[in-house]
Amino acid sequence: MELRHYLDILRRRATAIVIVAALTVTVVAMAGLLITPIYTATATVRVIQDVGVLDLGIRESYGERLMNTYSAVLTSWPVLEQAAEHLGSPLSARQLYQKVKVEVIPDTELMRIVVQDQDPVLARDLANTLAALLVEHAQNIYAGSSKGVLQIVEEQLAGVENGLEEDRQRLTTLLTSSAPSAEVEALRSQIQFQEDAYDRLLGRYELARLNEALRANSITIVEPASLPRVPSNALGMMEIGIGLVVGLSGGVGLALVLENLDTRIHSPQQVERLTHVPVLGTVPRGLLSLDDLGHTNGTSSKPIEEAYRLLGINLQTLREDTPLKTILISSAILKEGESMTAVNLAQALAERGQTVFLVESDLRRPTVAKILDIEDGNSGLGSLLAERPALTRESLSQVVYPAKQSSLFVITGGPKMTNPTALLASPLMEKLLDYLSTQGQITLLDAPPVLGAADVSVLAPKVDGVILVVRQAQTKREQVLAALKQLQASRAQVIGTIFLKKSSKDWSYK
Repeated sequence: MELRHYLDILRRRATAIVIVAALTVTVVAMAGLLITPIYTATATVRVIQDVGVLDLGIRESYGERLMNTYSAVLTSWPVLEQAAEHLGSPLSARQLYQKVKVEVIPDTELMRIVVQDQDPVLARDLANTLAALLVEHAQNIYAGSSKGVLQIVEEQLAGVENGLEEDRQRLTTLLTSSAPSAEVEALRSQIQFQEDAYDRLLGRYELARLNEALRANSITIVEPASLPRVPSNALGMMEIGIGLVVGLSGGVGLALVLENLDTRIHSPQQVERLTHVPVLGTVPRGLLSLDDLGHTNGTSSKPIEEAYRLLGINLQTLREDTPLKTILISSAILKEGESMTAVNLAQALAERGQTVFLVESDLRRPTVAKILDIEDGNSGLGSLLAERPALTRESLSQVVYPAKQSSLFVITGGPKMTNPTALLASPLMEKLLDYLSTQGQITLLDAPPVLGAADVSVLAPKVDGVILVVRQAQTKREQVLAALKQLQASRAQVIGTIFLKKSSKDWSYK
């Protein structure tokens, strides 16, 4: 039931949903046409993070610090000014800074240099220039820091090599001069120690030279920036699709808000949920004629004809043990269609051969005579209740008018009265209803609205049941609830409602 309720809301508010979705898609499409195209170029570089770092504890934070350092270097004023100089661009470092973004790819040694600009060529060239300057910057730093180490090791190697050459010459001299063996052995031990020291220094020298070469190439360009062909902020089908989804979601939200703010009743299901009384019938608006009932030309049934026929069947089967003899038809407020509904229902019941009395108890705004085209003169229910005659066939013949259907009799309201509530509350009114119940199968009372006057409150206790007419997209929830509360206070027996639809186009029986 809840799902049907929400589907009914979406169906009624389909126009609002479609409008919001269409506006959203239109805005997205227009934005795609009017927005300034921005091109994005990306150069990817690799940073070797642990060159020359042997301590594992230092390695853990070294890579992050190194990446942050290079990110700061790339967006520094000197590097940006140097890039502008290389490109021959008139842009300042501040202007270039707004176009550059450095992204470190997590858990890798890769760094992206992202440049966005309206000129795709400038975006590509600036990204590649910055990558090249970063490589050059790293080479200068490491070459400068390794030069002193190599020089020191070279000087140590030269010193050891000179000392070793002198000791070797001394050893040759001692061997030719037949020097004591102890002196010769001591010199040979010294030479061996110097040779070992030389080998160690030579190893250090090779390691320093290798580190210099590695550090000088610690940054390499993995993927240079290419010329972007499509703007990065271009809005394609995906963005339009997302706009459509967002628009539909917004439209549904707006539909629910409008439904919450709109207290009008739109469906018979709403009536049942609100009032907890059954909807006896769903009928289209319009006046039922004899042609519709097939009395003149034998035409096929129309929706309004079948709607009122089914309504009449529902009324007769509502209480099979104690049939309803007197039924009051009213509405919450004016212009809800209660008089037209009462006339149509009376004609539908009379079509089945039942003797039906239609009593116009709306003494303030009588309309039944006009609807049925009856000339009532100055006689009607009001004059009858005011004069208080004895209820006989002769007295009633002055106010009962036969309709075009042989079994339908009408008591019109007659002239307007100054005290309609008092007249309707008189004992004579109750006696009239009892008398009519003995003369026919059913008596229908076309009553004024419940709210705004006490007429229905004094009439309702005198009848077997009250039916409330609810007009689609006009009657409001608070009006129906107030009318039901008033009827309950009058000890009226509300047997159901009649839902009056806008037209017969979407008529359906419930």
